[in-house]
Amino acid sequence: MSAPAKPAPLRPEDKNDLGFGSVVSAQSERRLLNKDGSFNVRRRGLGVLRSQSLYHSALQMSWPKFLWIVTIAYLAINVVFALLFLACGRDALVGVHESQMGGTFGRAFFFSVETFATIGYGEISPVGIPGHMVMVLEALIAVMSQALITGLLFARFSRPTAAILFSQQMIVAPFEGGTALMFRITNLRDSQLLDVRARVSCSWMEGEIRRFSLLELQRAEVMFFPLAWTIVHPITPDSPIVGVSEAQMLTQDYEFLVTISATDETFATQVQARSSYKANEMLWGAKFRNIFNPADDEGMLSVDVERIDDVERVPLPLS
Repeated sequence: MSAPAKPAPLRPEDKNDLGFGSVVSAQSERRLLNKDGSFNVRRRGLGVLRSQSLYHSALQMSWPKFLWIVTIAYLAINVVFALLFLACGRDALVGVHESQMGGTFGRAFFFSVETFATIGYGEISPVGIPGHMVMVLEALIAVMSQALITGLLFARFSRPTAAILFSQQMIVAPFEGGTALMFRITNLRDSQLLDVRARVSCSWMEGEIRRFSLLELQRAEVMFFPLAWTIVHPITPDSPIVGVSEAQMLTQDYEFLVTISATDETFATQVQARSSYKANEMLWGAKFRNIFNPADDEGMLSVDVERIDDVERVPLPLS
């Protein structure tokens, strides 16, 4: 009996790919990681029911989109039931004359809203078995949908997330007699973040292979994060980007992938934020301006978050 074949060893270029895989890394024509932390990779062949989770989608979408969907769903449900009441016949609803409510559809629609929200003004009421059956069905759907929307609203408010603001540009600045990559972050919320850790990985094309390398940071973690943090990668002789020029970074499609993880003090749970910088989002020969405000009358320090992207031009040391 022959021995089982041993798995092929990982190639050096595969060991640091961060989970994207060699195919995605080599063939993707877009950035690997968007500025908002989302990925430019899609999965096909699963079908809508298998690939989509309405609950997770409702939690992850933006607030404006969520509120628009809830509003549209609310109006659509009431329109459908208004049509069902009309299908029961002109005499299925009695009470206020239809001329006072925008016609037969208007009266059916407003009665549906009253039933859905359990308002019950008593101005309109159903007559006969068909109308009452539609009313019962709507009351059942209203109970379930209101419970679902309430649960989603609570989950969205209670779900811990990180609101980290990244500087729009990564800069190449003078640093301790040499140069360094730098970008700046700050917390947008009043809640405190503890044990904040940063990881920065560099990615570039080398022929048809995309290479990855984890960058060593001057300081990879801070215990407290009350104001702002400038994350620095010194470009030393051991750095994977030492000697790489601005033009070379553009040609070889350099991308710097950033992950920030921290513990949210309010929820006592870990939160994360992701972003990336492409070569065309880097500014060479600049340094960040001070964003700390002088202490006020009470001796309190503060940072001006609106100035997080403020830089000034400076010459780089000659290599």
